[in-house]
Amino acid sequence: MEFAFASEVFRSRIFKNNLCTIGFGIILFIAMLGLLAPVIADDPYKTNLAERLKPPSLEHPFGTDQLGRDLFSRVVHGARTSLFVAMTISLISMAIGCLIGAVSGYFGGIIDDIIGRIIDVFLAIPELVFNIALVGIFCVAYGVSTWNVILAVVITNWVSYARITRGIVLSLKEKEFVLCAKAIGARDSYILLRHVIPNAIGPIIVLATLNMGNVIMTIASLGFLGLGIQPPTPEWGQILNSGKNYITTAPWITFFPGLFIALSVLGFNLLGEGLRDVLEKRTLEY
Repeated sequence: MEFAFASEVFRSRIFKNNLCTIGFGIILFIAMLGLLAPVIADDPYKTNLAERLKPPSLEHPFGTDQLGRDLFSRVVHGARTSLFVAMTISLISMAIGCLIGAVSGYFGGIIDDIIGRIIDVFLAIPELVFNIALVGIFCVAYGVSTWNVILAVVITNWVSYARITRGIVLSLKEKEFVLCAKAIGARDSYILLRHVIPNAIGPIIVLATLNMGNVIMTIASLGFLGLGIQPPTPEWGQILNSGKNYITTAPWITFFPGLFIALSVLGFNLLGEGLRDVLEKRTLEY
């Protein structure tokens, strides 16, 4: 599929798919809450012990936490943190994974064998366990930082992009347009960047969209374990962790960040499934 043709598909048909529309609507809603957080919410760091553990009300729509902080403010500001970190991880992982996968599939031989074995090693280790170990190492080596979380997740997350890109490139490199480019003396780097990767971009975008939900869950899991983004910065997993001791007396502390995590994952999954349906249908028609 030509890159321009793929762009036309996304412009003209994406919002005719119900899954895409619903998923995009959920993501847009959460993203807008995050972007408008400084306007629609109070200071997420402001404490008021006289207001601690208050249930949801008109003054505090999501209630307050154990320090009297407005939970609505912390959840919507947490959307900014969680979505920014997840987007950063996904973009870096996609760039690294696509480049490695394209090189592996295009050149083959010993390069493909070496990269394949590296991917097998990464796949043999449970991702969350690997992330926990990496964050611990980075914290000891470089101190506590949000970039520790980003780097740790990127190191494990690029593998899925490399695998799918490699498979696509293996089929594309035998196509006529690649053979013609080689025949006229085009450089391998030019063929990869100009012809091969653009024609593989559709499935990669679908994977990136579906993978965003997984990244958000990973960030929240690390935050819940106390290894992610550190207090007092609001982040959904960390808010869940802070409310686990009050789950029977103040369940709203865990309910609302958990709800936003679930909605975010659902939104990205619906959007990814919708994009996949659109691309598959258009490919069959083409």
